[in-house]
Amino acid sequence: MSKKSRTPRPSSSTAMTPAPTAASRSDGDPTMLVIALIGTTLFVGAYYHLLVLQQMTQLTGGLAVPDSMLVYGQDHVRALAGVMDEAARGQLNWVHKTAGVIFPIAVALTLTAVAAWRLRPAAAKWGAFGLGVLFAVVDIAENIAIEQAIAAGGPGAGLASALTLARWVLLALIALAVVVMLVRGGKGRQAATSVPASA
Repeated sequence: MSKKSRTPRPSSSTAMTPAPTAASRSDGDPTMLVIALIGTTLFVGAYYHLLVLQQMTQLTGGLAVPDSMLVYGQDHVRALAGVMDEAARGQLNWVHKTAGVIFPIAVALTLTAVAAWRLRPAAAKWGAFGLGVLFAVVDIAENIAIEQAIAAGGPGAGLASALTLARWVLLALIALAVVVMLVRGGKGRQAATSVPASA
């Protein structure tokens, strides 16, 4: 009497192992987080430069505050010092302590996050981080220099103007770097990861 062959049944551990789904594969995708960070930074920047700094002209007799200018001289700062009373200077100080600090930190965080997401070499990521920190330091130092120049009645305007110009140049470089990383950074990562797979 021949014995019937039995087909081996899969073990319970094998049968219960779920197949990876698209949702589980996307758990580690930081796309939405980075997009939210970029959107927040753009909102804060627009609020700071297009609303808050423009409203400061109501306290300066229509004169533009140095933060919103590209270059300026001692005459402009002296004119501001002549029309800004203690309350106006206190308001400028408050703006610098709030939006004037939040914005550069948000820019630095955004640049670092985009670099960590889109770049592969560690040196490039650290370079982006350093650029973001440099911008934040220059921006905050510019705020302090502007207030000191206005309080002094003009002296110190040269340093403040140099920091303002450096701030705008760094901001333009950061914006360009973020756009390039968003457009081309992913292609570089895909090309780098496809080489071991094809080998």
